Amino acid sequence: MAESPVGSQYARTRDVLAVAAVLLAFTAVLVVVLVQAWPPAPVTAPDGRTEIPVRSTTVRLPGWSPSLSREASLFVVVMTAGALGGVVHVLRSFYWYVGNRALRRSWLMMYLLLPFVGALFALIVYLVLRGGLTSPAGGAADINPYGMAAIAALVGLFSRETAEKLRTVFGTLLAPAPPGRDQALAPRITLVEPVSGPPGTAVTVHGSGLAAATGARFGPARAPVTDVTDTRLRTTVPTGAASGCLIVYTPAGGTASPEPFTVE
Repeated sequence: MAESPVGSQYARTRDVLAVAAVLLAFTAVLVVVLVQAWPPAPVTAPDGRTEIPVRSTTVRLPGWSPSLSREASLFVVVMTAGALGGVVHVLRSFYWYVGNRALRRSWLMMYLLLPFVGALFALIVYLVLRGGLTSPAGGAADINPYGMAAIAALVGLFSRETAEKLRTVFGTLLAPAPPGRDQALAPRITLVEPVSGPPGTAVTVHGSGLAAATGARFGPARAPVTDVTDTRLRTTVPTGAASGCLIVYTPAGGTASPEPFTVE
């Protein structure tokens, strides 16, 4: 299968600076919106009953200052916190790949879109919780915004794990879809070159479905991967490696080499 040239080059300095500037500016906007959209605490009446405050929350943005009810404020807080969780995930991954000089241009779009994915996942989880599918439903006055914001931020931070959990929970309610023609191939290793060496040895792994590889493991020791394509990647035997099958990890799962790697 021919390798697609789209996004295969390493990110240039201007790409890194542009994405970093966008992410930092977006983070600042999200923090401002989260603080301004935070709903006021309910007022307790003298007779002990809790009443929703009458005044609305105003979000002040350049050229737009919408007034939000408590219910609408909760929606904004949840989506903003989910986006912030996604930004945290993006920033951690971004500086790691940039620091290791392994950032490819094909990942830049993912970095820009992941905060929006986190916001949407947070909204879905919020609707599930408010709908009473996994817990008793309650009114807007009964919702603790701190708890919902914390859940939303964690959902955005672990969006992939959230997707897997939702698929596990609700997969029994729906019939599984048949795999399409363009379904991603499961990772598979066909050849490792060389098959032995001491720590520090450069190793080339050949196979299929390796385009999304996130790391490798030599026994108990993990190692980063570079020059990743669908059919090949490179790694280095790390300190503390032990003889055994080399394992490559991808979002679709891990795969082991057909022959063990010997650490000399």
